[in-house]
Amino acid sequence: MSTPAYLVMPQWQGSPSSRAMRLADGAALLREDLPPTARVDVAVPLEAGDALGTPVARLSSLVQARDAARTAISGAVESGHDTPIILGGDCASSLAGIEHAASGDGTLAVLWLDAHPDLQHPDTSPSGAASGMTLRHALGDGAPELVSAHPLDPARILLAGARAYDPEEDEVAERHGIRALAPHDSPDEFAAQLVAALGDADRLYVHIDLDVLDPAEFASVHTAVPFGLGIGHVTAALRAAVAAVPLAGAAICEFAPSDDAAAAEDLPTVLRILAALTSGGQRAAA
Repeated sequence: MSTPAYLVMPQWQGSPSSRAMRLADGAALLREDLPPTARVDVAVPLEAGDALGTPVARLSSLVQARDAARTAISGAVESGHDTPIILGGDCASSLAGIEHAASGDGTLAVLWLDAHPDLQHPDTSPSGAASGMTLRHALGDGAPELVSAHPLDPARILLAGARAYDPEEDEVAERHGIRALAPHDSPDEFAAQLVAALGDADRLYVHIDLDVLDPAEFASVHTAVPFGLGIGHVTAALRAAVAAVPLAGAAICEFAPSDDAAAAEDLPTVLRILAALTSGGQRAAA
């Protein structure tokens, strides 16, 4: 039986936003709703960090946080929690979890629920923010300090809800054959198409940037992108996906409420997404 560990990782150094510290506030809110026996706090540096002569902003802190997450994942697995779920940081907080999932046996599918494909390269990124490079680093390309030791198979990556591509990201996705799922009016039809696209994978990693949601339904992100997925579409897709393929790991990123009122309104949505993500717990990841 799959047993999740909830890794609270208030990383903000990968975000390009001037309000990036709101991510730490969002992580603190999520932490209070997690079961203490399965909750792990990942030590994220307090300082912004240094680029270390590279194009990646705040790289030194990002490397420290990634290494702390690697250690936390190893400890959680040793204690019997075989499904690490990272919560509360910017998109680059996913890196250690993706790498861990990719190191396992079997065929791993990656579901990328994000308004952006996160395929920017350090040398051409307009911001230097690592969050926009997350999937590129997971593919084994980018800054040597952040590239995954276990690169993903691009043919097994499925983008859903992505609608804000840079021209280079569009070219990279096409060159690697990374698939994107078209939206559908019906949540059930969208979920069915998604499960079919996962194919014969026997393990699943799910990355969720909350900006995948339509701004009319969820506002607690730094930069909302119009025409996103409905909450019903995301939860239906997650329930169907984890029922079809055992979950090997996941991340829910970019919860950045602007104030207490926004937090009170949007926190239940994040918890609904987390519940859908873990609804397949009766099946064990291979």
